[in-house]
Amino acid sequence: MDIIQAIEKRISCRAFTNKPIEQEKMDALLEEAARINEETGLHFQVYGPREDGTAIDMSEQMFASNPPCYAALVAQKDPIVEEKLGYYGEKLVLCAEAMGLSTCWVASTYDHETVRVDLAEGEVLHDVIPIGYAPEKIPFKQRTIRAGIRRRSKALEDLYRGPVPLGNAPDWIQACVDAVWKGPSAINEQPVVFVQDDVDGPVRAELIRVKTGMEYTDLGIAKYHFEVVANACGVSGTWEWGVGGAFK
Repeated sequence: MDIIQAIEKRISCRAFTNKPIEQEKMDALLEEAARINEETGLHFQVYGPREDGTAIDMSEQMFASNPPCYAALVAQKDPIVEEKLGYYGEKLVLCAEAMGLSTCWVASTYDHETVRVDLAEGEVLHDVIPIGYAPEKIPFKQRTIRAGIRRRSKALEDLYRGPVPLGNAPDWIQACVDAVWKGPSAINEQPVVFVQDDVDGPVRAELIRVKTGMEYTDLGIAKYHFEVVANACGVSGTWEWGVGGAFK
């Protein structure tokens, strides 16, 4: 599938089968992480299975099973760097999704004693991305967890503030905001709002508030979804980094 299809398909997967990931797919994930690191200075790492076939122990309260692979998203502690981590982390996530794998953004609900990670001086492990094959039928435990989290999601219209309501905005903006709404966000608070002062003005990405710092990662994720769909709609552009950065 392509990236647009991956955005549509992706859900936060909290259950994985014992099917191993094929070596060519593992190689593709490693290569994508290496490309991102070379381009950005981030320090993404991909780890495969241990002897038991799983890669890391996830929280039993939040996951039905453990994955055969995970990505460790490592970088400095800085708002712009964390935004880039979200942007490029979601790029890695959708690369995995496009290969038929399933993923989840995880900030803390894993056993920290089982995580493998290489940290240089000043670096922090920001997020873990479990990766693997989802079961054909979503387990009851995952359905229950997902239902509880998704109730906190905002309405689609809340993610856009412009000269007209979202339903009257250009089709490409509606498509981009919809893609952002479908994307991952820390506890689904979705703190990013897209602001347009007039119909011909650029779209800016703002944060409603910053409580934990994870909002900067959410900002990067949202910008990536918006940009991918805008470009697919024939609207070229890239984002300025930072809160209030414009798409132009």
